[in-house]
Amino acid sequence: MQKFSNKIIAADYLVFFYFHTRIKNSIIDKFFLLITYLGGVRFLSLLTFFFLFLKSDSQPMLGWELTAVLLSSHFFVHILKRLINRKRPYEKLAGTKHLVEPFESYSFPSGHTTASFAAAVTLSFAFPQLSILLIFTAFLVAVSRIYLGVHYPSDILIGIIIALIFSFSIHSFLII
Repeated sequence: MQKFSNKIIAADYLVFFYFHTRIKNSIIDKFFLLITYLGGVRFLSLLTFFFLFLKSDSQPMLGWELTAVLLSSHFFVHILKRLINRKRPYEKLAGTKHLVEPFESYSFPSGHTTASFAAAVTLSFAFPQLSILLIFTAFLVAVSRIYLGVHYPSDILIGIIIALIFSFSIHSFLII
């Protein structure tokens, strides 16, 4: 079991270093500094308020569904962060820098990734014609977190899984 976990950690570091060091340039820096905010509290709160106050006959519960998915997944992520206490890459790996200041010290799982995928999947239920764009944007947010030096790939992967579980569970509960 130790060999297996060592291989996973080694792969995690390898992918992290690829995204964090091999494809660096100032244009990509600016792009990912902008895109990462689409998974942040400010943007997603504004988006949620928009759907809460938008009185749509076709999607009357969308704002409440977004609220439920984002709050519940966020709560779960923060419980995991405190239970696992994984240091961020720039704190653990020599030669890494971070381009954004995270809200808290723990890395696992990625809150931005969880939130962006939870919102993207929930909005995809309501607007299936926009699914590819929404999921691709969430994917860019996830990659930005690695590129900016604040998350490992496994933080991202688990964030996506959490988002999918909460999005599908809450959506299924609401349509019953």
